[in-house]
Amino acid sequence: MRFFSLIGLCLLPVLARSATLSDYQIIGSHNSYKRALPPSLFAQLQSEHPRLAQQINYHHPTLAAQLALGLRQLEIDVVNDPEGNQYDTPEMARQLNEQWLTTSERQALAQPGFKVLHIPHVDVLSHCVVFKECLNQLKNWSNSNPQHFPIMVMLNAKENQPGFVSSPEPAPFTAKSYQALDAEIRLVMQDKLVTPDAIRGEFNQLSEAVRRAGWPDIDSLRGKFIFLFDANPSQRDLYAQGYPSLRGRSMFASYPSDSDEAAIMVRNEPNTQFAEIRKLIQQGFLVRTRAEADFSATPAQMQAQFEAAQRSGAQFISTDFYHRSPQSQQTGHVVRFDDGALVRANPFTQ
Repeated sequence: MRFFSLIGLCLLPVLARSATLSDYQIIGSHNSYKRALPPSLFAQLQSEHPRLAQQINYHHPTLAAQLALGLRQLEIDVVNDPEGNQYDTPEMARQLNEQWLTTSERQALAQPGFKVLHIPHVDVLSHCVVFKECLNQLKNWSNSNPQHFPIMVMLNAKENQPGFVSSPEPAPFTAKSYQALDAEIRLVMQDKLVTPDAIRGEFNQLSEAVRRAGWPDIDSLRGKFIFLFDANPSQRDLYAQGYPSLRGRSMFASYPSDSDEAAIMVRNEPNTQFAEIRKLIQQGFLVRTRAEADFSATPAQMQAQFEAAQRSGAQFISTDFYHRSPQSQQTGHVVRFDDGALVRANPFTQ
């Protein structure tokens, strides 16, 4: 951990530990960009794919509104559209003979670039349909609240779609794609971005820096963003290729704890991965987990998972049921800490 010295009247140094990012637990939202399903689509999915309909029948207010509520961890899904015109006319909207998108959204989606949506051609309504727009929304809110608690943004790179969709498959992310994605994050966020290089400092490996020096004190991270790439094994291997220990990269990613690139982990099952999460945070890593993942679970089962997430010591806990979310208002199940806060001191790292 990082320490500072205080000199008292007797001129003797006194060591005291500053609170770091690992010393907090933060409740965040899952698929934060997502708008509600069109009623006609939900009805058709209920008829033809009832399990899918149940699992994706949720939504959120705007990114700025979520940040105003106190959420400090968000999640964005990105699809690669290097040629454009792949997502401006969703297949399911065509089948239902409906127009779900505004003219400006269709124009933006017709251009090449990274698009933000949940399921290609199915669940496509977003508060920001292109990635750069999402970034700008985050930056604008941050500029208006410059001393905010640091915000972690988790990013998923979508490369597949359901089998019942006949439109072309999403374009895979290549080494060139990841370079462009990194560049877009840096271009918009600029000095608000906390990079792996900044955390590594003078250490040779990122994991070494985290284990030996820990994370910066919280005040030095105010007004800033950390991006976490929630990648599958092949994606994370490609993301690190040519960038050992994530040198020059814009995002952290969830690598095995024994790799040079390890710093922030994703462990989504606090019930079954409880001991592993505890071990990781004791080693100095940050961990993101989920308060719930199955919408067919009972409120009691969801609450039990949230309680396990808290006890695990994971710093970031994602949910669709944070206080005043549409889901919490509909069901009465609310994910928040005992005092009602969405950020609290982490009782397992103090």
